[in-house]
Parts: sequence; C-alpha cells; structure tokens
Amino acid sequence: MSDIIHWLVSIAEGFGGYLGIFVVSILGNLIPFIPIPYLVAVYLYAAYMPGSHPLIVGIVSGFGGGVGKLIVFALTRGAALLISQEKREEFEALREIIGDYGALAVFIFAATPSPDDVVIAILGLMKYDFLKFFVSVTAGKIVISVITAYTGKTVTQLLGPERFWESLVISIAIFFIAMVLMSIINWEKVIKIVGKKGWKELYRKIRKEGFRKTLLH
Repeated sequence: MSDIIHWLVSIAEGFGGYLGIFVVSILGNLIPFIPIPYLVAVYLYAAYMPGSHPLIVGIVSGFGGGVGKLIVFALTRGAALLISQEKREEFEALREIIGDYGALAVFIFAATPSPDDVVIAILGLMKYDFLKFFVSVTAGKIVISVITAYTGKTVTQLLGPERFWESLVISIAIFFIAMVLMSIINWEKVIKIVGKKGWKELYRKIRKEGFRKTLLH
C-alpha cells in the first residue's frame, strides 16, 4: 500500500500543482473494483504543500475523480451492446424502476467511503444518461475530496507539520469512524424516500419517527 501511495504522490509532484492532483484523482478512479488510495495524496497535498488551498484541492480532485468514473461508466455502457436482448429488456425495466433517483444513488456512493463501482456498472449497463451521471458522480467526489483536504489541512495546523504520523493516525481514525457511521445507514431506504418525495420528506420522517427508525438498518 505504501508503494502505491508513494507512486501517487510522485505523479502529483511530477505534473506539479493542482494539475498533479487532477491526474492522480483520474488514475485513482479509473480501475473498477480496485480501490486506489488517491485521497491519501489529496490529504498530503493539502496538508503539506505550501500555498495549497483545501477547497481548490478538493474541487480539482473531485473533477478528476468524476472524469475517471465517467470513463468506467462509458466502458460499462459500451459493454451493454454485448449482452442479450433479454438482459437489455431487464435493464430497461430496472431503469424505469430507479427513475430519477439513479443520480442520487451515484452522488451518495461517490460522496461516501462506499463501493460505488457496483452502482456505476449497473447504471452503465442500463445506458443511464451521460450528463446526469457525470454531474452526480463529480459532485459526490468533490464532497469527499474537499472533506479530505480540509481534514489534512486542519489536523496538520493543529498538531504542526513535524508531527506527521500523529496527524495521519488521527485522520485514519476519523475516516474509520465515518465508514462505520456510513455503513449503519440504510442508504437504499434513503434513496427511495428522497428519490420519490424529496429531502423534505426525509426530514419529516426523521422528526416524526426518529433518526434510528428512519435511517438505520
């Protein structure tokens, strides 16, 4: 894992500046089902690169991640030509069931430490709309990249740049806690509620039934 991180950081430095982060984020999202820790490079760049702004780092990384996932989406969309007519009809029916909240599913999985390639593959085989997909996945990648960049900058400022390992351990702990919280939420239920009736309905159900009953498994 450390070799991969070193490779990503060296690529970022080779291209220089925000362009390096953009390229690293594309590469980190380009290979489906193989997690590449590009967010570590985002974290390190925002934390230790003089003059870097975490908001810009996050936005640039998010766009790079969106481009990487768009390539994966295009490949799976092209693969739809290879499946049988019967399977195409099944995916067409699935597209009608998902309706307008396919974009919401992409955003949620892209914005959280979740395996988004499964959703991307399904939407690609369904021949989901290119623009909707790109906007949703990019918005999600921007959210998680901005959070990562600000975490790196904030933790480093609080502890000092010389305390690298302490700041990295704290950041990993924050990331682990976030993963646990994300894993206990019933995202399928959230997507269905928001997709059909909007965010106001989700908020109303939380107030009426409680957070635990509404959102948890």
